[in-house]
Amino acid sequence: MELKKNPILIACVIICIVVGTGIVFVLQSHNTAAEHQLPANQTIGTPVPPVASTPQTIHPPDSSLSAKITRDEATARMQEEYPSSMYTIDHSNLTDRYSGKTLYEFAIVPAESSRYEKNTTVFIDAETGDLYSPLQETAGITIEQAKLRARQAFPAWTIDRVRIKYIDGTQYVRSWEFYLYKDDKELVHGSLDADTGELSTYAIGVTRMGRPENPSITIDAAQQVADREIEERNGVIPVVLSDSRLDPLGMPGEKIAGRYVFVYNRVIRNVPCDSDGFTIVVDSVAGNVIEYRKSWSLPENAVAASSNPAITKDAAIKTVEQEAATIYPASTASLKIVSAELRWKDFHNPDKVVPAPGSIPLAWKVQFDDEFIRAQQWPNPATGWVDAQNGTLMDMYYRH
Repeated sequence: MELKKNPILIACVIICIVVGTGIVFVLQSHNTAAEHQLPANQTIGTPVPPVASTPQTIHPPDSSLSAKITRDEATARMQEEYPSSMYTIDHSNLTDRYSGKTLYEFAIVPAESSRYEKNTTVFIDAETGDLYSPLQETAGITIEQAKLRARQAFPAWTIDRVRIKYIDGTQYVRSWEFYLYKDDKELVHGSLDADTGELSTYAIGVTRMGRPENPSITIDAAQQVADREIEERNGVIPVVLSDSRLDPLGMPGEKIAGRYVFVYNRVIRNVPCDSDGFTIVVDSVAGNVIEYRKSWSLPENAVAASSNPAITKDAAIKTVEQEAATIYPASTASLKIVSAELRWKDFHNPDKVVPAPGSIPLAWKVQFDDEFIRAQQWPNPATGWVDAQNGTLMDMYYRH
């Protein structure tokens, strides 16, 4: 039978063609959309830097969690520590898996120009906007107590905001690191002991623009400022001044007034420690303390039983000179002893090592230089350590 003689059959064929085409179109559209969507329950693995310049941002369902600060505010707080010039946000979400806190979780990846940074995860407290580390729960004081201690360390200042984070001790000594602000301007950057809240360090920036060429105060006046800073913050404490100097400030050849540096060593049984003590830096123009560093972690019973050397200073110097001659024989004639002093050789990381009683040795610290070292722009003497009881060479740092 011919189609033109059967209108009903023609109509059925047309309908089938239209419906079939529609089904194919719908299936193609569904497959195309599926290629560009992530399932809601898909787990994101190790962050990979986005190909496009616009960062990928994935917000898993978090309707059950509430935040006092917005995601944009949390992002801004995170980028104070991890700036957008160095890191890109791969994805972010809200989580409450740590101590019941609601946290913004950011997975960030280094920018292509960053050589040493690595992929990391950063948490921001969704209530306070503070950086959060799960290990901060092990600190002796809480983050709120640390904020209060940071403010109290500078009672004369008007402070609008405290930015703070926990240093967990994997690379440096455990501490609360803080920044104090007024009108969004950073006033000071410092750190507190993680367990006691005692001030460990602080630093204040110095404006170089318009700075005079010469100091406005003498080194003696600056030392009085440094002495007073130690006593006001620590009371009367057994220390001895071992070094005082005027260090340059700025680039080499830049003619601006420098800063006075004072190094104080802790004293145990009339012998100075080599590590424990203070470094105080005083502005030679304004006359105020601009850096403060305290190290005071050695248990007093950790030093050796005897503080009297069995080896003389001259014998220790000879041991160091002989070793130096084997390292750089050509420099032997120009070698000059800078100093030779008894010290407790007490350097250690208090978060990783607790020195046993009597384990810190008494030693001669012999510092020296040669014509190569003296020719450097900022020469630092070489150092040799000799055991003060048996005369063995313990350490030697001598590099050209």
